[in-house]
Amino acid sequence: MSVSPVVRATLQQVGLVLVSAMWLVPFYSMVINGFKTNQGAISTPVLLPPAVPTLQAYTSVWPQLEGPIINSLIVSVPVTALSAFLGAMGAYFFYALTYANSRFSAAVSDFLFSVIALATFIPYQATIIPLTRFIVSLNLLNTYLGLVLAYMIFFVPTGALLMSIFIAVVPKQIIEAAKMDGASDLKIFWRVVLPLTVPAFVSTLIFVFILSWNNFFIPLVLTTTPSMKLVPITVESYTGGYGTLYNDTFAVATLASVIPLLIFIFLGRYFIRGLAALGGGGKGV
Repeated sequence: MSVSPVVRATLQQVGLVLVSAMWLVPFYSMVINGFKTNQGAISTPVLLPPAVPTLQAYTSVWPQLEGPIINSLIVSVPVTALSAFLGAMGAYFFYALTYANSRFSAAVSDFLFSVIALATFIPYQATIIPLTRFIVSLNLLNTYLGLVLAYMIFFVPTGALLMSIFIAVVPKQIIEAAKMDGASDLKIFWRVVLPLTVPAFVSTLIFVFILSWNNFFIPLVLTTTPSMKLVPITVESYTGGYGTLYNDTFAVATLASVIPLLIFIFLGRYFIRGLAALGGGGKGV
């Protein structure tokens, strides 16, 4: 039995509302509980707005969060840009090997891609000892450069994996036409592949930025100086072993999520376009 277009559209809208509510309700509760006193946050239901809103929690946590936000931006911005760009170059390398006129090249591409894919799923905890020794050997412990390098070790493979999924749907005929015109692989990547995959590249930027912004374990191990604290470490510090100021915890979590949220709001259309292009087999990439 076929479903009418009206019913299908209604079901899609209902599903969209339900999915949106699943995301918005926790965010709503986090925001409004930051406007409560600590007693109010403890004694009232989490979804109930405060009877008398107050900015006390937000104003008290902001001075402690201002420095970590700057630190996180110093680390996350270059990590995101480099990981996405180098990952895109790696993805095109796999693409070029796959379609080379050689079974050996295709086999090498499959093997390297499998290694890269496996690397993205290795837990941070499993590599933290050799990673720490590596950073210490470079004399980069407690430095921004050390954090950037450590993040990139994990996120460049992630960028390559994501971009390879999108680059795979770029029509092969376009690449072949550019090669017939005498373009080098670097020029093809820069002038052809990258412009055609802008939505995919922005999607990768967003994904890697959120991963780096929220990463807790790497800065926990590689930074010991209080002035080097990043946002996740600061947010976690508000959950004490002997007591917790719940309104402050809600407030600091809200402020910590503002920058990733703004990035997703302003660049989200590119993220959706990238996913849509992937689902459409490359149409509109």
